[in-house]
Amino acid sequence: MILRSVTKHVKEQNWFAVFVDFMIVVVGVFIGIQVANWNDTQAFREKERLLLKELEREITAGIDVTSQRGESYKQVLEAGIKSLSILSGDGECKTDCWNTLVNFMHASQWQDIRTNRVIYDEMRRQGLPRNRTIIESIEIMLAQNEGNAVIFDDKPIYRTKIRELLPFEFQQFYWVNCYTYVGGHETYSLNCKEGVTNDVAYQIVKNIVNQPKIKLYLTDWASTLVTLPSNFISQNADARKAIALIEAELKKR
Repeated sequence: MILRSVTKHVKEQNWFAVFVDFMIVVVGVFIGIQVANWNDTQAFREKERLLLKELEREITAGIDVTSQRGESYKQVLEAGIKSLSILSGDGECKTDCWNTLVNFMHASQWQDIRTNRVIYDEMRRQGLPRNRTIIESIEIMLAQNEGNAVIFDDKPIYRTKIRELLPFEFQQFYWVNCYTYVGGHETYSLNCKEGVTNDVAYQIVKNIVNQPKIKLYLTDWASTLVTLPSNFISQNADARKAIALIEAELKKR
């Protein structure tokens, strides 16, 4: 229609009308571009809003995982301390040799403590979040997590050595009766039923105590675990700060 109007006005040499037609076209194109840009901006904002909600869930899940790992590693450390007491003393377990074996095994447990960052990494690839404060807060949390986790990249030597010394039949019984894994959470039973007689357990403990380096391996592993609970508390505190920032940003949307 505009083209027909322009053609008519050109033939009539009505240059003012041609100019008006031209301006109508320019304004129309401009408005069209602005509307398209506004739609793109709104779509991008909505995409960021949805990703921020996903990011919040990812960080919350990370807090849960860290808390669970922290509780598990507390049990590992407690078992390690009890085991070191046996190894550092006279090596006699007397009438409680079964629990001594269980503690040797508990102390060998290892779990990866890295938290999931898939959503965050995907957002960064897309230049999100746009709020720099959120990015800085999450980076602090992730740096602390990586600092904690890198120490655990190599499984402890004690883990391998003690499992070489504990009979296979004992370990079979242990996994069924002294260990549970539910919802990603490992729990080590402190009162699982006995799988061997005290006399048999005594001989196994005696063999372990007579291994000259086992105490050194356990000392190294247990010392690594000492600061972990406080590190986890600090990491989760940073994670909650990031969540608070995300929630504040979502309220603006």
